[in-house]
Amino acid sequence: MNMIIHDDGHTNVISTDSLKDFSEIKQIHKDFQPNSFDLILTNPPFAGEIHERPILNEYELAKNEKGKLRNKTERHILFIERALNLIKPGGRLAIVLPQGVLNNTNMAYIRSWLFDKARILAVVGLHVNTFKPHTGTKTSVLFLQKWGEREKLPKDYPIFMAVSKKSGKDNSGDYVFKKDENGEVAVDAKGNSLLDYDLDEIADKFIDFAKKEGFKFWR
Repeated sequence: MNMIIHDDGHTNVISTDSLKDFSEIKQIHKDFQPNSFDLILTNPPFAGEIHERPILNEYELAKNEKGKLRNKTERHILFIERALNLIKPGGRLAIVLPQGVLNNTNMAYIRSWLFDKARILAVVGLHVNTFKPHTGTKTSVLFLQKWGEREKLPKDYPIFMAVSKKSGKDNSGDYVFKKDENGEVAVDAKGNSLLDYDLDEIADKFIDFAKKEGFKFWR
């Protein structure tokens, strides 16, 4: 709505099922195709499974180790593959995922697939209150950079890891604000109330890490 008010509410905005076949999506927007985005930021829906075989046929992660199509696949798993297919080689992806994708043994095949497709830049575990009151699902943000077409994959490399311990929300999902020395809600230079969260600090630490490692996107 903010874009519409400023006379640019529809440019390159697509409303469609982004998991379906690319040929169908391109009928809506011709530039929506694989290897075309520099950066994708996404928080895909976690709930629900895809059963439709025409859709599942489009995805490697919908197949088992023998290459046979699974009967169903959770939507957020397909979104991982779709997002990585959309970004260019060297492009970056930040995606919010259920914690289980990163540590459950039955999800190991996803992690193996990811290592082949992209460099893991960072994993940031979010506080359980982050998305309350809508959901209390434990989540993490996964930051990836897609491997170049001829890039030699390293055997090992450093990955930035962090855990958020302050989400700026309480168990009910209400905002929690910082307090000043008088016990009043702290404000910034513009008079805005300051949330009591630590994601800015984590972001600063990641920037330091990126500079130290000389990430190509940082230069």
